[in-house]
Amino acid sequence: MLTNAIRDYAWGSTTHLAEFQERAPSGEPEAELWIGAHDGDPSTLSDGRKLDAVIADDPLAMLGEEVCGVFGQRLPFLMKVLAVEEPLSLQVHPSSDRARTGHADENHEGVPLDSPQRSYKDPWHKPELLYALTHFEGMAGFRDVESSADLLRLLHLPWADDVADRLDAGPAVETLRSVVTESLALEGRTLERLLRDLAEAALDAEPTNNGEAARVCAHTVDLVTTYPCDPGVLVALLLNHIVLAPGEAMFVNAGVVHTYISGVGLEIMASSDNVLRAGLTPKHVDVEELLSVTNFTPIPPPRWDPAEHAEDSVHLAPPVAEFGLTVGRTPLRCPPPSGPRILLALEGEVTVVTQDEQVHLSRGQSVYIRHDDGPFEVSGDGNVAVGAVPD
Repeated sequence: MLTNAIRDYAWGSTTHLAEFQERAPSGEPEAELWIGAHDGDPSTLSDGRKLDAVIADDPLAMLGEEVCGVFGQRLPFLMKVLAVEEPLSLQVHPSSDRARTGHADENHEGVPLDSPQRSYKDPWHKPELLYALTHFEGMAGFRDVESSADLLRLLHLPWADDVADRLDAGPAVETLRSVVTESLALEGRTLERLLRDLAEAALDAEPTNNGEAARVCAHTVDLVTTYPCDPGVLVALLLNHIVLAPGEAMFVNAGVVHTYISGVGLEIMASSDNVLRAGLTPKHVDVEELLSVTNFTPIPPPRWDPAEHAEDSVHLAPPVAEFGLTVGRTPLRCPPPSGPRILLALEGEVTVVTQDEQVHLSRGQSVYIRHDDGPFEVSGDGNVAVGAVPD
């Protein structure tokens, strides 16, 4: 069984992770439960050893020859449970090439790995899949420019009308890049006044029969209240707004601007902590680097449908080599037969049986299953999620 670290970012909930783990609340915001071997907060095994150290001691047994050959002696994925009470920072994750270059550059510049000014904590990319455990809302990817122009005109605000006209004139990618660059450069009283006017316009807007516009207007008011002088609010107006019901998912690849707004979700990603922020945060913001890695091509809302359906289970397989996710009720059918696997109990009481041991888990508890453990079985009355490296 694993003991997993909790990160207490300000946007986290004071109750949701405690409820998920069936324990008393700490009284402080709890944002992320980290489950994996990333050296920023590795999980701890029952005997007190850290998972990353155990993997390093015997990588072939823990990971398997194939995973070691592709990814080296490291677990290539990380699982998290997010409890979002307030919006996360407006952010982008780099590609593999840019992550390697950025990490090397900051090493060369002597920026300490634990420095709050550091953007590249490691040399890996960070595509991520978010599986909703509750009603979940987020923004991700630039909305098609025609829809954004229509939404902006509902505000009856000179700045918004000007941006709408520019989006209509196009071309889309160049115009979005220009609008975002100019917006993020605004500061001081000019920005504060614009955001105040924007909040008033969003409050007065009447987006009849347009659910996304209504949600964006409501969130704009909330964002200005929380961040009254943050240009990231302006960029958020241009993003797809996504609402997930429990059991639905979204996939965010490199270069996609995004923020999560509310809800509890299970996230699985390539094992990285590289985040480039544009705003909506008190943390380090690196606008120049974010602009250099952002994909400004409009995309549909990045929902992600299951690749496979079995009885009482689904398998999600985004286009990355590091991870896939299986979620289902016990007894779980066709769990991953080999490689490194992490199983997290989402509901109820379950029993995990490998060739060497038997582990009982309740909601919020997890276990690491070694490559050498081979196939395993999950029984009981519950719902589980299994992260694994795809075949």
